[in-house]
Amino acid sequence: MTAVEPGGGVVPGTTRISARAIEKLAACLARESALVPLAQVSVRLADAGGALTVAVTLPVVVGGGVTGSVAERSSALRGHVISGMRDLAGRSVGSVDVRYAGAHRISGRRVR
Repeated sequence: MTAVEPGGGVVPGTTRISARAIEKLAACLARESALVPLAQVSVRLADAGGALTVAVTLPVVVGGGVTGSVAERSSALRGHVISGMRDLAGRSVGSVDVRYAGAHRISGRRVR
């Protein structure tokens, strides 16, 4: 990667992103989309012909005014991970497999 200074000049050098950082980024993107604690998200990465395959395991969210079917939320999660990995890490993701294990309940009560 080549960095560009705010003034438009190019800064020589390299940027290296470790495999662990890529895995953590994918987990954070999944957590952000699914609205679950990061500790409940598990991610595995694999190379599939130059593109990443991301396998995500997390609980399904219930309650708290969460909208959309599980299929719709899974599709949104896939899109968020694919675009986030491309935009933030410059990585191409070929597929995102989502597996739900357990449930995470969000309370819909308001504090007055």
